[in-house]
Amino acid sequence: MHINFMAVLVAALVPMIMGFIWYNPKVFGTLWSKEAGVTEEMQKTANMPLIFGLAFLFSLILSMGINTIATHDTFVYGTTFYFDK
Repeated sequence: MHINFMAVLVAALVPMIMGFIWYNPKVFGTLWSKEAGVTEEMQKTANMPLIFGLAFLFSLILSMGINTIATHDTFVYGTTFYFDK
């Protein structure tokens, strides 16, 4: 099975980029933190490298899984698509 590592890496970065935009204080960041009850002190004491590292790792695992499913489905349905007609 061929894995397109560039596509997997880009797919893993998309949620991170969207999160940076979504949680920006100029977009929804202040509203989100107020509604979630997250204070500025809590944000300053958070271990950001661990949080973003785990978020990227999980996003990478998810994108690898989606790539595997898409590759498998393309092979199965791609080879049997013309047999039904």
